[in-house]
Amino acid sequence: MFEHVVVPLDGTPLAERALGLAVSLGRGGSHLHLVTVVRPPLAEFSELTPGLATASGDIEEGYLEGVEQRVREAGVAEVTTARLRGERVVDTLEGYRTEVGAGLTVMCTHGRGAVKRAWLGSVADGLIRTSEAPVLLVRAGEEEESGDAELGADLRLKRLLVALDGSHFSRQALGAARKLAGSLEPQYLLARVIEAPSGLAFRAFTQVTDERLQKARTLAEAKLKLEVQSFASNGDDVEAVTEFAPSVAQGILDLAGKREADVIVIATHGRTGVPRLVLGSVADKVVRGADRPVLVVRPSAS
Repeated sequence: MFEHVVVPLDGTPLAERALGLAVSLGRGGSHLHLVTVVRPPLAEFSELTPGLATASGDIEEGYLEGVEQRVREAGVAEVTTARLRGERVVDTLEGYRTEVGAGLTVMCTHGRGAVKRAWLGSVADGLIRTSEAPVLLVRAGEEEESGDAELGADLRLKRLLVALDGSHFSRQALGAARKLAGSLEPQYLLARVIEAPSGLAFRAFTQVTDERLQKARTLAEAKLKLEVQSFASNGDDVEAVTEFAPSVAQGILDLAGKREADVIVIATHGRTGVPRLVLGSVADKVVRGADRPVLVVRPSAS
């Protein structure tokens, strides 16, 4: 279980789409921190409207108090609100998360596509690139960007798909998956998607045979079997899944849909195991293409 969880809000109904997941975690014992970040106004603008900062602060405080009340009424006992000020929203949020010792950030990001990204999209991108803690992203569709967030239903965690690539860094996603599940007892799908050449002409040119593909599958399955043995404990329901796909990211998304995974868990580092400052291409495509929550883990280099 994540003891402390940060939930960034910007006052919009879209941002509040993440509250359903957050409330479910709060019912499980997590302390929720509802946070908004206010950028200081330009000095020239402040001089023209001297009372703006005070009025804006009152509105923001009232907004957070209203959300806190809804969250408490939904059954969460431990809730804290914070109105932060900072020029750089991502850095301000990450600083607060570190200060309160939160192990997870839960937030909503926009639907597929990059048209309406503004605050939520850029903040989500920044956090999954820089935060030392996992980020649980809720992807809202266009039809879900208005109206009150549903706080009554518990988070479905019957099946978690953990995408692995055989690297030390990707395996660190396993611990985050277990913490997200908390006291629940879901099925863990440890998945390895192998990029396979497609097209008869390409396969003939590179002399890639079915036999070689089968050897690749056998090796991947052997490694996954070791992962299952080391991960499973206390009767955990763990299954290893190996798939071939022309695209690793699309293979992960297709597998999540086919197996009805409730959450995809993926690390940000690539197959090389070398720490990077930007989101790995596979994780990036999964985050932007997923139609279900994605838990993004940025592993440490240790």
